[in-house]
Amino acid sequence: MKKLFFPVVLLFCFVVSKAQYFQTGEDPASIKWRQINTTNFQIIYPDYYETQAQKLTWVLEKVYNYGGHSLKHKPKKISVILHTQTVKSNGLVAWAPKRAEFYTTPHQDIYPQDWLEQLALHEFRHVVQVDKINSEIPGLIKAILGEQGTALIFGGYLPWWFIEGDAVATETALSKYGRGRFPSFLMEHKAQVVEKGIYSYDKAYNGAYKDFVPNHYKLGYYLVGNGRLKYGTEIWDSVLTNVGRQRFLAFSPFNSTLKKFTGKNKVQFYHAVFDSLKTVWTEQDKKYSSASFQKVSGENVRFTSYKYNHWLNDSLIISYKTSLDKIGRFVSIDRYGNEKDLFFPGTIFNESVDYRENILVWSEQVPDPRWSHSGKSLIRILNLNNKKKAEFYPEFKGFSPSISPDKSSVALVETDFSNNYFVSVYSVPSGELLHRFQSKNNNYFFSPEWLNKNEIALVVLTKNGKKLAKINLRTNDMEILVEKDLGEIKQLIFEGNSLYFISSYSGKNGLYSYNLNDKNIRYLYEPRFGAEYPAISANGKILLSNYTSDGFSLIKLEEISPVAITSVQRAKYFLADALAKQELGIPDFDAPDTLGYRSKKYNKTAHLLNFHSWAPAFVDVNSYEITPGASIMSQNKLGTAETILGYKWDVTEETGQFYARYTYKGWYPVLSFEVSKGNRASQYYQIRQTKNEQGEVIHQDTTLQDFTWKITSAQANISVPFTLTRGPFNRLIQPEVQYEYTGYKHNPSTPDNFFKGNYQSVTYRLYYHQLLKQASMDVYPDFGIVLDGYYQHSPSGETNLGNQSVLQSILYLPGLMKNHGIKIYGGIQDKNVSESFSFSDVVRYPRGWGRISTTEMYTVGTDYKFPIFYPEWSLAGLLYLQRVKASFFGDFARLKGNVYDDGKIVGRYTKDISSVGLEITGDVNFLRFYAPASIGLRGSYLPELNNMYFDLLFSVNFSSL
Repeated sequence: MKKLFFPVVLLFCFVVSKAQYFQTGEDPASIKWRQINTTNFQIIYPDYYETQAQKLTWVLEKVYNYGGHSLKHKPKKISVILHTQTVKSNGLVAWAPKRAEFYTTPHQDIYPQDWLEQLALHEFRHVVQVDKINSEIPGLIKAILGEQGTALIFGGYLPWWFIEGDAVATETALSKYGRGRFPSFLMEHKAQVVEKGIYSYDKAYNGAYKDFVPNHYKLGYYLVGNGRLKYGTEIWDSVLTNVGRQRFLAFSPFNSTLKKFTGKNKVQFYHAVFDSLKTVWTEQDKKYSSASFQKVSGENVRFTSYKYNHWLNDSLIISYKTSLDKIGRFVSIDRYGNEKDLFFPGTIFNESVDYRENILVWSEQVPDPRWSHSGKSLIRILNLNNKKKAEFYPEFKGFSPSISPDKSSVALVETDFSNNYFVSVYSVPSGELLHRFQSKNNNYFFSPEWLNKNEIALVVLTKNGKKLAKINLRTNDMEILVEKDLGEIKQLIFEGNSLYFISSYSGKNGLYSYNLNDKNIRYLYEPRFGAEYPAISANGKILLSNYTSDGFSLIKLEEISPVAITSVQRAKYFLADALAKQELGIPDFDAPDTLGYRSKKYNKTAHLLNFHSWAPAFVDVNSYEITPGASIMSQNKLGTAETILGYKWDVTEETGQFYARYTYKGWYPVLSFEVSKGNRASQYYQIRQTKNEQGEVIHQDTTLQDFTWKITSAQANISVPFTLTRGPFNRLIQPEVQYEYTGYKHNPSTPDNFFKGNYQSVTYRLYYHQLLKQASMDVYPDFGIVLDGYYQHSPSGETNLGNQSVLQSILYLPGLMKNHGIKIYGGIQDKNVSESFSFSDVVRYPRGWGRISTTEMYTVGTDYKFPIFYPEWSLAGLLYLQRVKASFFGDFARLKGNVYDDGKIVGRYTKDISSVGLEITGDVNFLRFYAPASIGLRGSYLPELNNMYFDLLFSVNFSSL
């Protein structure tokens, strides 16, 4: 068992190591950077972001004294990089290299607290987690591996539910809100457990294709929070301490420590927590009495949700539908429940769809063509009657558009690069800015809704939570309508004299109304688990998305019994409040008017190198190569420069080469340089003869003679990746030029007739793809094209490689059934070969065939891939099989080439080769590692040889991390 165990662990560790090295993207080259250095943080930010950077520094320093209390740890100084031009809202902490990254644009789904404060609370807890591991692991591991040693232990031994659940528990305990007081965050597990029961641990952690599984943030909050509730904060402090101190390659220090505290391993602990929650939730559910409603949406086989609803008329509903087996689309639903797909939009920002009679408007994400840390929001407008479209880009990042009563303008929430927040009004369809409102305190806004041509109701974020308010465009004044803390407030709808909205006041997201005349708030509908996306028809019919374990279904309320909010008990969050009592309190983020942190220029050129990790082996995570030798890795903090230096030893040849690669992504073109120098080795047969005095051969031996030669290789590459994604299609076009040099020199053992000299080549490449977005159950995109063209030649050098032209293409089409897919491959390759050398083949051969020397090749191949079944089988934590797929394939190629005799061309040949076969693959999580692997077997029948060949298939999907 031990002989098997250690190779498996070493392979697993390399897979985990690969997951640690990731480059999140690049900011525009035009940005000039500054930095603030304190005892605990280095804040790196664009020069125009000075005011907010000063504030964030204050917030982080405040968090520093609170965020590590329950883990009994204060971390060492860390760099925090601020991405201010992206339309994404996120944050992360990474090790190798060590840094935190904040995406500073708030989104419409944030809980009632400043976005930068939310980021600081959550992400700093991750800093505490990983730095605590780093402080506990043996110094030998850090000395041998550098920062990747810490990343390896952290990512390899801690489950994601703990990593994220602990951070969510901390953000909740250290604030008045946090996701632990967010009913929409809590309801998914409750609905699943009450209606479907408790999933297996492997399914709950690694997910599933055929069922919706709440993510590891939500799973982790329940597990980490209830662990702290029952065993105190010492449980997770001890877990981290012992994971850090464990002997290298120990099997499960997390489990062993958890068992010391609880008497249970993590699987048993999971079931114990959710068995207890099931008892509580089942009792609560028994007491629920539903108001009368009619289900409008039909029955769906898979988890399906209807959002952003609208009455187009009394008999036709428009909704945005998402499901596991099909990408998001707008649909119409008639009075009989019949659905019709209308169109497939691009990536819609959360809470950013609105209607006005026959007009639909939404805000869609458009990435920057080159810079992944930049992007725009595109306001798109559709007339549902005549299908006329319009669109415009607002000046800043725009969310949550709202159409004016006369349909001539759109109000939206805007954020500029410096986190100034506005409600802006743009004309339709020209996109001309008509008005812009900013509050005196620069409050953030949500869910604007027109009351009349001069007034807009909205939700405003204040120090005391979210408030219902309205602004007057004539006077530029803002009035708070309701001072009462209603918890989460969103999705305002104005009808008659009332504002309808969703609030979490009762502990569930339910429907409320605020009457503008009598100023009273009424509770209109209490859902079983949660309800969102109200739509009110002209005659008062109310449509809602009602959450169940199968998603948000559409319901129409049959009767309403409004209840004054004074009769509604405000929610109490027992777990959140208990966690708060274990902390030092809530940090006070109120800052003085003037903050005096000293800032200075951050020089990009001076910080191109940041060596963070090394190893007594040659590790190249880009090519999945790990060989004996040594290596040292660098990545700068801005993520634009990557360096690897090393020495790799070939065990088979017993030779070594020095290696260096440098990649720079901070300019519009991506530049990459690579060089290697060392020895190679081979063997040849040598005939040794023994002759007599007359010169006659009396004995002859054939011996295998070893020899080596010196080789120097250099490569320079320049490429420009243009992202042209719009709508439901992901598009990329990338021109690329690459120069290569390879030189050979003789050693004393090198035969005289062995090649000596050099050859050089230049490759020109143009790549393009247009791929329809995929649903999680899809095996291929339902539609897509890939085009890839090469031209290679030898412009100079002592040896001519000839030239080669290549064109490859792939066409994706839908299969006969849902989630089936067809892939059609085609390739053309034309070579002009020299006497001794030629370029390597690029076009794909029929599967099962080896390489054959050609000058021309024409090849086609077809795959029909489909899921067979979804077993969700677990094997003692070693593997979890989620899905089994099959693919029938057929390949054909026509080859043409030269016929040689004694090194000379004596003719030409034409040969047809083909293969047909079947691939069976399974999507598997090994050792509960979060990124799924695909493993399987391919059988290929080669008719021309009347033979069968088999290949093992294996890959890891790191993009899922």
